[in-house]
Amino acid sequence: MDTEFEGRDDLRTKGQQILDRLLELQAQKRKGQGFRLGISGPPGVGKSTFIEALGMEWINAGHKVAVVAVDPSSHLSGGSILGDKTRMERLSMNPNAYVRPCASGCVLGGLAQHTDEVVMLMEAAGYNMVLVETVGVGQSEVLVTEVADMCLLLLPPAGGDELQGIKRGIVEAADLVVVNKADGDLLMPAKRALVEYRSALHTARGGGRAQRPWWEGSAMLCSSVDGTGVANVAKEALKFKQTGEQAGELLKRRGDQRTTWMWRKAEQDLIEAFRAHAKVKTLGAKLESEVRAGYKSSRFASKALISEYLQAQK
Repeated sequence: MDTEFEGRDDLRTKGQQILDRLLELQAQKRKGQGFRLGISGPPGVGKSTFIEALGMEWINAGHKVAVVAVDPSSHLSGGSILGDKTRMERLSMNPNAYVRPCASGCVLGGLAQHTDEVVMLMEAAGYNMVLVETVGVGQSEVLVTEVADMCLLLLPPAGGDELQGIKRGIVEAADLVVVNKADGDLLMPAKRALVEYRSALHTARGGGRAQRPWWEGSAMLCSSVDGTGVANVAKEALKFKQTGEQAGELLKRRGDQRTTWMWRKAEQDLIEAFRAHAKVKTLGAKLESEVRAGYKSSRFASKALISEYLQAQK
């Protein structure tokens, strides 16, 4: 069913009607809201293995877990591999879990264009713990803060030059930093990296609780392979949920996120309507050739296209 929120316009409209009805029914039941955990990390850090370990930990505690895994799309073909189900075999086969890969569609920010709607659909279907895995890690990936209650940054057992590659924006957005692969020969490097990451987290936030006055971010170790520390991560996430709910902050954050996505979707729809307009297409083809040849500036062409569209609306 969730493909209807991401595909053709006719399916998207039908899917939106289904989602609106589900949200209405969910509001009538007045159940306690679930928990959304956004997970970012550089390629090769073991996000899929970690998510499966954390998901199984919550399932064993009696929760229902959904995973929304965003895969990068090719800028050339637009296609995605969508291999997360094969990398999360235990979760994929568990009756209390659902793994949904999504193509990013070349949208910046680490999320797909309709990730928020897919997350809401998972919650309406009864999954109270939703894990959102982003494309990778970078400055633009702070968009995950606009769909998740808590942001977890998964990092490798390395420091120094590797630490410099972690963008300040995502560090500031992280509510919890987890150093993965803390096992075997990597245990001691992981412990050293933990010290560096804690210092980086403190520095990135200006020495205080910059993003959430009610929560002090922390860093911890875990091994997704042997399970060490995974239970501690699960407890810390639930502690964040409880603290945020008691402070009234998670409810407020959900409302802020919904209005943010409202305006973002309005902008997206407006751009689609603009580019699909017949007169804009005609003028656009003419202006493209002139801009390519250097006869007109891109700024001039842009203003001409907007003027043409606005005139057609009168």
